[in-house]
Amino acid sequence: MFEMKVRFATPGQIKSFCSVCQKMTSDIDVVNVENPYDRIDGKSIIGLMTLELDVPFILQVSGDDEESATEIFSEFAEER
Repeated sequence: MFEMKVRFATPGQIKSFCSVCQKMTSDIDVVNVENPYDRIDGKSIIGLMTLELDVPFILQVSGDDEESATEIFSEFAEER
């Protein structure tokens, strides 16, 4: 399993993130840092749009795309 911290600043970023996820075969979850039981499917635009902006989340990728996930999701990585 691949994990990295991500942060979304705008709804447009969330839409772009979801679009990337939908092209992948792996299971992708966005997990609340404070409550790991609170997770959203990265391929669900409706679920992702409920996320609070400018808050860190943990991205989890499980499957064939794990090795390329760092490069694929680098634009969403938390830089703070």
